[in-house]
Amino acid sequence: MAVAGLRVEGVYKAFGGVLALAGVSLEVAPGERRAVIGPNGAGKSTLFKVIAGELRPDRGRVLLGGREITGRPQEGVVRLGLARTFQRSSLFPELSVWENVALAREAARGQAGSWRKALAPDEEVAAVLEGVGLAERAGVEAGRLSHGEKRQLEIAMALVQRPSVLLLDEPLAGLSGAERERIGRLILGLDPRITVLLVEHDLDYALRFAHQVTVLHYGEVVAQGPPEAIRQDPTVQEIYVGSGWAVGEGGKDPSGEVVLACRGLAAGYGAMRVLQGVDLEVRRGEVVALLGRNGMGKTTLLSALMGLLPLQGGEVLLLGEGVGHLPPYRRAHRGMALVPQGRRMFEGLSVEEELRLAAQGLGGRWTVERVFEVFPRLKERRQVASRALSGGEQQMVAIARALLRNPKVVLMDEPSEGLSPLMVRQVAEVVQTLKAEGETVLLAEQNVQMALSVADRVYILEHGEIVWAGRPEEASDRVLAEHLGV
Repeated sequence: MAVAGLRVEGVYKAFGGVLALAGVSLEVAPGERRAVIGPNGAGKSTLFKVIAGELRPDRGRVLLGGREITGRPQEGVVRLGLARTFQRSSLFPELSVWENVALAREAARGQAGSWRKALAPDEEVAAVLEGVGLAERAGVEAGRLSHGEKRQLEIAMALVQRPSVLLLDEPLAGLSGAERERIGRLILGLDPRITVLLVEHDLDYALRFAHQVTVLHYGEVVAQGPPEAIRQDPTVQEIYVGSGWAVGEGGKDPSGEVVLACRGLAAGYGAMRVLQGVDLEVRRGEVVALLGRNGMGKTTLLSALMGLLPLQGGEVLLLGEGVGHLPPYRRAHRGMALVPQGRRMFEGLSVEEELRLAAQGLGGRWTVERVFEVFPRLKERRQVASRALSGGEQQMVAIARALLRNPKVVLMDEPSEGLSPLMVRQVAEVVQTLKAEGETVLLAEQNVQMALSVADRVYILEHGEIVWAGRPEEASDRVLAEHLGV
């Protein structure tokens, strides 16, 4: 195995008007363990895709072992010694564990068509399966593996390619405690000659794993250094916990009517169980904040409440009535509205057209005219194409679309994601406006201090379970550091 390092020089990548990477540079020494961390929308996945050849950068270059690989196709990058795993399992579910690993090896050699050769007994495949703990599962169909075993198989498929550089994209996501421990030990025990880059939302593990840490925020490198220096870096703490906001004091009557609740909720993606035993309630007129580090289950919980993910256990209650069996459109008709992550403007529509489309056939106190009264900026921009708006303005449109359904409860998924500090304050003002209007809101948010400034009550998610609940003023520095800090 050749030992190689990795260098990224001044990489830029934009999608439309959104700059995902803004001059990212990093250098990873041969055999180094590097963790890449940062909040949602920081550019971590985009960086991995550029390094692996899935995306071509707009500017800058990538070098593997001193050899430029910028813009090479993925298969060419693999043959030069770079392998990766993915956030979501990327397997052939109908093939056996052995066949998945053997075919990955043949594909890396440029011989993916050698089906008979892939199926033949092979000491190298056997050794890799033994190394990841799957030797006894070699003949099992990949689709029948547990989620943790699928992670082991993906790592085996990468290792059989004999990489000099390995990219691991959230390998612990969605794992149970025992599975995290098992896969975590496997990653820590990887051949020390392999250079490893890790993106992982379990920050405790990422910092335990890494020799060096790179912190991304808004597509830029804001800090690099050894784990202990990163833990103490005030810029990094500001990113994860925040400051400069006045913490709210709750104040809503805790005995008010429960509009939305879940009891013992469990949900996930296929075999990957993300949420387990979640109990939560939102009362009329409250803003309830749902906090947690990236990857802890906030978006999954909102998706399960809205019916976009099937329940694996528990129940969802709207005004005391079970709705967990209903499809999303039926829940919407009953009074639930979702402001999705990423805003999702419609191509070719103006602001006013988006709003009138959302309000079509509906009645209630929220009308397009009422929206324009409450959000005068949208009235000013009513004839502008919604996709031409700033991020903060698009977020206002997304919230307004939900309000035009005149819902009983609004679910907001990461409304500040990817926005500048000024735009984040505008979103906070919008939420405060909804609070003054008496709307009921469940807010999943990565900007901790912004969320605390608008919330009446707070829940904190960690590894798919509620680990703390209380009022914003009760969320001490110790609580925030323990569950949300670096």
